[in-house]
Amino acid sequence: MDPQDQKLLDKQLRNLHVPPRRDGVVIATIVAVFLGGIIIGSALAKPRQPAVNPQIASALIGAPSSFRQ
Repeated sequence: MDPQDQKLLDKQLRNLHVPPRRDGVVIATIVAVFLGGIIIGSALAKPRQPAVNPQIASALIGAPSSFRQ
């Protein structure tokens, strides 16, 4: 690149203004979208049955079991 090319390039790039990157805003947006997806997904998911046997749970708590076989 000769000096004339460099001057022409400088003249062309003089009007090009690149705003500074805002990494914090990008990271905050990604985290917000991720958490929003988790919240919406959990709201739309079917409720699950408890994985604990009611008789075992009542024995651990010490309350009488209301589950009958």
